[in-house]
Formats: sequence, C-alpha cells, structure tokens
Amino acid sequence: MTTEKRKLKYKNIGVISNPTKKDAHKGVEKVISILIKNGVTVWTEEETAVLLPENLRKKVKVIDRTCLPDKIEIMIVLGGDGTFLNVARLIDKKPVPLLGVNFGTLGFLTELSMDEIEKSIEKLLTGKFIVENRPVIRVKLTRKNGHIAIYRCVNEVVIKRDTLARIIEVELKANGKFVSVFRGDGLIVATPTGSTAYSLSAGGPIIMPTLSAMLITPICPHTLTMRPLVIDGNIVLTAQLKTTSETVMVIFDGQEGIELRKGDRLDIAKSPYDLLILRDPDKSYYQTLREKLNWG
Repeated sequence: MTTEKRKLKYKNIGVISNPTKKDAHKGVEKVISILIKNGVTVWTEEETAVLLPENLRKKVKVIDRTCLPDKIEIMIVLGGDGTFLNVARLIDKKPVPLLGVNFGTLGFLTELSMDEIEKSIEKLLTGKFIVENRPVIRVKLTRKNGHIAIYRCVNEVVIKRDTLARIIEVELKANGKFVSVFRGDGLIVATPTGSTAYSLSAGGPIIMPTLSAMLITPICPHTLTMRPLVIDGNIVLTAQLKTTSETVMVIFDGQEGIELRKGDRLDIAKSPYDLLILRDPDKSYYQTLREKLNWG
C-alpha cells in the first residue's frame, strides 16, 4: 500500500476484536499498523489493546468500551458475526458505520477476510466504500405487571421452548389483525439481514438485506402448512404466549435471553435507527452468498 499523503475519508477509526479467535493478535496488529501508517487516529478498548505489542499499543488511544462510539467515525470489527452483533449493540442508535472482518467460519456480517484487508483498507480510507442502511427491529416487552423493556435486534427475536418443554403456542397479530396461533417449537421474527442467520436454518428464505421487510419463520411447526411469511417492514407485530405450563424463552440476536410468561406482550416493529454497514461496492451481495453458501 502506498503511504503518500492524501485526503482521508476517515480520520478517527475504532477497532474491536474478539480476543478468543485464533490469531486475533496478528489480525489486530496488522489492521492497526496499516491504519496508523496512513495517518489515522485509532481508538480501541482494553480487551483489544492487550493483543497488541507494547510499541504499537502506545500509538493507539485506549478508552472505556462504552465511550468509543462518541470518539470515532467508523468501527472496524474483527471476529465472527457474534462479535459484530455485540459491537452493533454497543453502537446502538449512533450513526457509526461498521466494517466487519471475518475471523469466524461463515460470517455474513463480517464479509472481509484478512487476505484482502490491506487493499480493502486503502479503498476504505479513500472513500471508495459505500454505507449501506440495514433495517433493525425494535422489540418492546411489556410484562403482565406493567414492567417494560426495550431491545434492538439486528438479526432476529426468537420465541422458543426450553429444551425439555413440549409444543408451545404463540399468538401473532399484525397491526392488530389476527394472523394465527403458531404451534411448534417456537417462532422467529427476523430482519432481512437476519434472513441468513437462525431463520435460514429453520427453512426461511433469503431476503435482500436492504429491503424494508420482516420475516416470520415458524420453528418446527406442528402444522406442516405453516410456512415462513415475508411482510412489509412497517407493520407492527404483536406476539403473546398462549401456553401456560411450559418454560419459554425470548432471545434477542442470540446475545441475550429472558423467560417469557403468559400475559406478557411483545410488540415488534422496525426501529427508526438503521444499522449502518460499510461495504465494498465491487463486491455484490450475490458474491457473498456464493462464497458463504458454496453456491459455486
């Protein structure tokens, strides 16, 4: 990569890595070294900083993880999709685009590989990457006792039975209109981005990730004619548990889960805040599908 002076698109970049991944220290060292050589101010948190050699650690700004979104223009995430989702929760509503570098095995969110990172960073810094808006869902949980909690999901919200529980029943309404009672192992409501995650393994379709849509995918439905359903992204879904005797969990992006009880209500709607993802315009979504799913 050339290091001559040029106008940079981004001057303050955050870097977060999953320290448990194989060769994470090599990947972080390589990415941060390239950024610093190009005049970028690099911000990171302690778990990532400890992966760096001492001479390089002195050249980055290490702050509390929760403060990073206020200091940076973009965030580079090194790890798998789980790491990416975790960092997306950290960014929350702030307009900070994320760029994923894959240390995992599949990685639909972390599209770049370490083999192409040097060339990709050069394109990134010169403004050749595009920012893609991805719809995110907002889940409002209202307990029977009136307690309210809000969750933001990049991939999906899942209502599912406990391992030893029997079939559960979930009633679903769309904009107040009754859809059905879903009987089976559970129910997935996914974003277009999440269509290649849990929903895909449950038999759901792949949806272009920028579409304004939501995907309803039954998990092992008791009625075989109960099929996945794609709906308008502006519809508000309301889900309530009808089962009384089984242990049922509601899980948000595979990152956090709580018990769902009869009488609780889930209102699921498109969030007003999109997830911003940096993408190489020369690499299409179809190419990603071919590579990740081995389409040939």
